[in-house]
Amino acid sequence: MFKVPLIFKNKQFLRLWLNQVFLQVGFNVCNYTVLLILADRTHSPFVQAQFFAALTLPAFVFGLIAGPIIDMVNRKRLMLISDILLALLFLIYAFAGNNLIAFAIIAFLTSSTARFFIPAQAATIPLIVGKETLQFANALFLFTLMGSVILGYSIASPIIEIFGGLGSKGELVPFLLSSVFVGIGFILLLGFKDIKGVRPELTEGTIFKKTFLLLWQTVREVKVNKKVSLPILFLIFVELNIGILSVVFLEYVRRFLDLPLTSVSVVLILPLVFGLIFGLTMLKRIQKRYGYRLSIYSALLGIGILFLLFGALPILGKGSLGITIIRIFTSVAAFVTGVLVLVIAVQSRTLLQTSSSLAMQGRIFSFLDIMIAIVTPTPVLFIGFFADKISLPGTFIFMGIGIIAMAFIGSRMFFGRVIK
Repeated sequence: MFKVPLIFKNKQFLRLWLNQVFLQVGFNVCNYTVLLILADRTHSPFVQAQFFAALTLPAFVFGLIAGPIIDMVNRKRLMLISDILLALLFLIYAFAGNNLIAFAIIAFLTSSTARFFIPAQAATIPLIVGKETLQFANALFLFTLMGSVILGYSIASPIIEIFGGLGSKGELVPFLLSSVFVGIGFILLLGFKDIKGVRPELTEGTIFKKTFLLLWQTVREVKVNKKVSLPILFLIFVELNIGILSVVFLEYVRRFLDLPLTSVSVVLILPLVFGLIFGLTMLKRIQKRYGYRLSIYSALLGIGILFLLFGALPILGKGSLGITIIRIFTSVAAFVTGVLVLVIAVQSRTLLQTSSSLAMQGRIFSFLDIMIAIVTPTPVLFIGFFADKISLPGTFIFMGIGIIAMAFIGSRMFFGRVIK
């Protein structure tokens, strides 16, 4: 008989989680709609990479102050204000036309708002769920985080097609719908009870002095505690690869799968969803059997091998048979990638929460945002430029070799000493 997971009986968690569902789906519907518009107008991965850079830059700009603010203020109010701002910004997208600069400015503002919201959610989870359900709660949140990309990408294309397709007013509908989604999430969060978190001990002084001291405490913790710094590296890796794939895979589908951009939902996104779901159901068994170290290492190695094959198949396979093989491989690889990414991200996030102080978790997750902003834009722009001007298959081969090398080096130098 099917037994309802214990976490679903926690009404506080359900409100926080469902709010995340609606917000993240709306966020990704907007982002993918913009990417489709840019891909349709420019056929340039480099232009799409510039839009991605506009999304990541705010983490560096606002991450320095977001963490201390999250740890000091009422988190429910902070998240409600974020909902209102995001609903308005998603609506403004509809008035941007085809202007890349306008898209970039709005993307910067939406991402700036999210810099306060996302770490606040992550830091609140350990306060409303028990240790026995923490990993499953993290799995659900990360499934939503990744699944919302997939669902947002899946529904954006059909919505545009239903209302006239690219180049018509159908491009505006996803933006309007996203604003409504965030409004629903706002209503759900209104019933969320205020949670008293563990506030950091603050010395006397100005707000600037307090912010600086809290930041310094966070940097010192990350530097000293390898059980905090290593999961941060893994989560940066996941975000980096999501960003890279978002700017190169549309062109990969168009060029090597010989399919329209709107077919991405069937050949790539749906298999990835099933992979995430399968990974979610198997996560507890995987962790129990292999532990953190071996499961994360194996997942890294698997992603590197898949990237190598993505690059090699277009070179080796030609003609109609080659296209068919690449289509089948893409769907299978998407499923496997969903499993592997979930393993890396959930295990790393749980390690990060259990290895850091509750009074510091808003700052820890905000620090993670900052590091993602520092690390990811340059590689994404470089990969986008390389794929655009030199070789798309070569890009995947280069990435695959790099990931495999990183997995081997990391396993020998760090994993065994820090993570069991």
